[in-house]
Amino acid sequence: MQWMLAIDTCGAEGAVALAQLEGARATVLAQRTLPGRETQERLMSSVEEVLREASVIIADVQVIAIATGPGSFTGVRIGIAAAKGFAEALNIPLIAVSRLRMLAHRAGGTANAWLDAGRGDVYVGEYQDGVCIHERMLTRAAAQARGGRIVVGEELLRDAGEWIGAPTIHDLVQLAANDTAAGKFADTALLDANYLRIPDAELVLRARQP
Repeated sequence: MQWMLAIDTCGAEGAVALAQLEGARATVLAQRTLPGRETQERLMSSVEEVLREASVIIADVQVIAIATGPGSFTGVRIGIAAAKGFAEALNIPLIAVSRLRMLAHRAGGTANAWLDAGRGDVYVGEYQDGVCIHERMLTRAAAQARGGRIVVGEELLRDAGEWIGAPTIHDLVQLAANDTAAGKFADTALLDANYLRIPDAELVLRARQP
């Protein structure tokens, strides 16, 4: 039996959860919601609350799971920094899960998972039976032209494909449990945010280059 602390700060609303693992089976024993505008202020206190609710101390946690994006730049950075800090301080493994993978997991089978990227763009994750073929950012028109089964979970994209609801902390926990059982851990030192979007500053720099 293992204890997992899961953190997702990518979307408009984040969450933390404490789960008990038995092999690939995961049971969430405590969770808290993180309002998007209060993520930085509420994250650590919410971690303390889920630990206290489950009568667990942080030293008992054996695995950290983190949703790596794509999503809010600030939210993703906050979550990854916290997860890496816990993993390094406790000397425990870290599981990194793409939010597009979480959405595709909800859909099952083969699917193109879409998340809104703003400015008419979408983040697209093509998955076949849980295996990532690729993830990228495309214009909505270009993504639509690729065809295939499109699954969405955000209100802004409700009319674009099959509605399955937004990915949740439970999706993160289950996928991280699967990866833990399979020994698929991230390199804590090298882990970076899964932004997919090219920063505006980099686009400007490229435009200036000959």
